[in-house]
Amino acid sequence: MPEKKQQSVSDSLETTERLLPYMPYLLQDMWALGCSEKDILQVVGELDLPVKTTVLDLGCGKGAMAVQLAEKYGFSITGIDAMPEFLEVARKKAAEYQVSRLCRFMEQDILKYTIASHDFDLVILASLGGIFGSIQDTVAQLRRQVRSGGYMIIDDGYLKNKKKLIRRGYAHVRSHAETLKALTCSGDRLIREIKTSVYSREINTQYLTLIKKRGQELGQKHSDLKKDLDAYINLQAEECGVIDREIESALWVLQKKI
Repeated sequence: MPEKKQQSVSDSLETTERLLPYMPYLLQDMWALGCSEKDILQVVGELDLPVKTTVLDLGCGKGAMAVQLAEKYGFSITGIDAMPEFLEVARKKAAEYQVSRLCRFMEQDILKYTIASHDFDLVILASLGGIFGSIQDTVAQLRRQVRSGGYMIIDDGYLKNKKKLIRRGYAHVRSHAETLKALTCSGDRLIREIKTSVYSREINTQYLTLIKKRGQELGQKHSDLKKDLDAYINLQAEECGVIDREIESALWVLQKKI
C-alpha cells in the first residue's frame, strides 16, 4: 500500500501503520464499523428516492451500509475503501443478500477518488471524522460528488461545550452553531439533523468489548505486538470517554442547491 494511502487509512481507523495489517482481525466481529446505520437507512427512506438512485459510499468498510441500502431500496451503490480485506467481506455480504448486481466495491483511497467530480444522486460519509479537513472542506469535497439537487449524508458530531478539542482526529469538530454554518456555507439546504449519541454510546461499548477480546488473542499469537495492542485499546477506551463527555454525535442530511 502506498505511503500516503497507508497513512490515510491508518488515520481513518484511528490506528498506527504498524497495527494496520492487523485491523481486519481486530474488527472481524463488526460488520458496520461505527456508523449510525439504522438512522441512515431511515433518513434515506424519508427522501423517497426512485429505485434508479445512484449512491456513493465513501469509506464503505465492510459494506454494511451499501448492502443494506441496495437490499432495502434497490439502489445502485458504489463503495470506496482502501482495505482489501474489508471489501472482500463487503462482496460476500452483497452475495449473501443477493444484491451483488447492485453493488460495486472499489479498492481506492477516498482522498484520491474524490479528486475527480462525479454525479451521484447521494453521497454518504459515515464515521470518518475530518479525513477531508474541516466541516467546510468536507462539504466542498462531497458537493463535487453529487449532481445538482443531489443529497449528502454526513455522520459525525459537534462539541457540546468547548470551542475546540485539541486531540488527534477531532481538530475539525466545532460547536453546533459553527457546524451548521459550515454545513450550509455553499447555500445547500439542511434537510435533517438527528442526534445519535445514545446509539453511538452503545456501539462504542460493543466495539470496546470486541476489540479487547481480539486484542488479547492477537497478543498471544504475536507477543511483539502486545505493547502496541494495549496502547491502541487504551486509546480507544479513552476516546470513547471523550466522545461521551465532549461530543454530541449527529447525522446530517443536506441537499445540494440547484
